[in-house]
Amino acid sequence: MKHCETKYIKNQTRRISDERLNFKGGIALGDVDIFIDGGKTRNKVRRIVEKRVSQDYWRQALKKNPDNSGRYRTRHHVSNHMKNIYGEVPSGYSYAC
Repeated sequence: MKHCETKYIKNQTRRISDERLNFKGGIALGDVDIFIDGGKTRNKVRRIVEKRVSQDYWRQALKKNPDNSGRYRTRHHVSNHMKNIYGEVPSGYSYAC
């Protein structure tokens, strides 16, 4: 992985983790402890991260390679962002690690 890609991923992770959650009273996504909170919170946070990562990925991927391997790559990116934000991927999710 190139340095510029690493810098981009870290900036994107920081931007996602700073996003405020309305259902938790305006707490930042990175401050929510998904391992202690219930399953509903964990699923909402997972869906938010998946949505943000896939939106950004598909916005750029169609310019580079319009093949069908994007689904695996988006799952891989979601897994990496969950690891960057929370330290590990919650159990019960089948992400590509």
